[in-house]
Amino acid sequence: MRQPPGFIDPTKPDHVCLLHKSLYGLKQAPRAWFTKLSIALHQLGFNGSKTDPSLFILNHSGSLVYFLVYVDDIIITGNNSITVATIIERLNSLFALKDMGQLHYFLGVEVVYRGSDLVLSQRKYVREILHRAGLADCKPISTPMHTSHVLLPDDSPLLDDPSRYRQTVGALQYATLSRPDIAFAVNKACQFMHAPTENHWAGVKHILRYLKGTLNLGLWIRHNTGYQLQAFSDSHWNTNLQAFSDSDWAVARSIVDPRGDMLST
Repeated sequence: MRQPPGFIDPTKPDHVCLLHKSLYGLKQAPRAWFTKLSIALHQLGFNGSKTDPSLFILNHSGSLVYFLVYVDDIIITGNNSITVATIIERLNSLFALKDMGQLHYFLGVEVVYRGSDLVLSQRKYVREILHRAGLADCKPISTPMHTSHVLLPDDSPLLDDPSRYRQTVGALQYATLSRPDIAFAVNKACQFMHAPTENHWAGVKHILRYLKGTLNLGLWIRHNTGYQLQAFSDSHWNTNLQAFSDSDWAVARSIVDPRGDMLST
């Protein structure tokens, strides 16, 4: 740290400026903003989530409000519209807020409304991944992994540009948020980030080609699911299809086409 140009004190060359207010663009600015916002939310009665530092929860007199923040992008929802409106009004008196209305797009995730249900879709995000990988016009396939394509360390020559592999697989990890059907295939690809080979890249391209043909799939969140574990499938060849789980707390969600019917788990 040093004194900024034009504000140098020759009599105190070892002194530096003490900022009383964070400046936009400095490394500490996001942290200072989050601290200030957190204090304001706690004063409104919110409590921070123990599992997610960016989630704040208000539970008072039957009103339940969730407040999710990512830097300066915010989602607020709850079971009482009056309480939500009051919170927005009080925050607007403290900060310069812009109400974007009903949620439609957040951090690469598109929210499609189907009655009282929601479908989370990442069509635009996946298209961007395909474009960066040079596979925007690739031929689609119907499965995320090839049954006979085994990925092993040192199974083929190393890639000349491993950064491309790492960037693509990293992007696919975020895509699993609304596409759990590729989670296993992406997990396999993640195991070779340190030294990806041509065979590993072929496996990643297989995932991308599958996404190309299933762009309209998304995660269906039902309003009245409750805590009943449910499973769905587009299988038509086995009328005695059964599903099993050792989960005692999670609620299963479904992969659907926002414009059509339910497709698969």
